[in-house]
Amino acid sequence: MYDQHDPDRCSAQIQFGAADATLTELLGASVVTEAVLAVQQQIEGLAIEWITLDAGSPAVGITIGDGQYRTHTGASIVAVLRAGTAVPAPGPEFALQAADVVVAVGTVLGIGALRSLVATG
Repeated sequence: MYDQHDPDRCSAQIQFGAADATLTELLGASVVTEAVLAVQQQIEGLAIEWITLDAGSPAVGITIGDGQYRTHTGASIVAVLRAGTAVPAPGPEFALQAADVVVAVGTVLGIGALRSLVATG
């Protein structure tokens, strides 16, 4: 629910569970989900992806600069989500940790290459 005087401010939230599936469908949840997924996939050649780093990822303990991810893939790490906190525009000295969620932007091929570089095993 949004604040009447500030539409960008949320004044209350309602949590829905699996038993509320019919209600969420009536409220348009599947349409919103599909729209978000479409945006995540590709915007005129630009892909956005959230990649979770497993403990076995070769990226764990490596800084963004030392990993040279943009140089090798053309994809940029534009943010990292760590323990519920967003780190926007992390610098080259930022070390990645297990369970980090890397937010990457690039071409579909670049994102795929980045995923391959940070994948476990």
